Amino acid sequence: MGLKGYHTLGQAIELGAHGVIVRCGTWLNVRIFTPAHARKLFGAETCIDDIPARCRCKCGAIAKHAVANWPRRSRGGSDPQPIVPKEWGRLP
Repeated sequence: MGLKGYHTLGQAIELGAHGVIVRCGTWLNVRIFTPAHARKLFGAETCIDDIPARCRCKCGAIAKHAVANWPRRSRGGSDPQPIVPKEWGRLP
């Protein structure tokens, strides 16, 4: 479990995240939650690290990983990379 108030869903959305991306480790399925849907399901005070324990994949497995869905930008023809605010810190 994460620390209360540390990298919460509400903080991510305030910093510009487009919701949350949750991934299944078994079948590599991905589910993207919009900010409104994520707040409704998980609450703004929920730590991003605690979200996978509350999600199940369509294959039945518990989700393995969740990250904030940061906006993406491409530079010089490369694949788009997430734009993570300095206030958030480094990605895992």
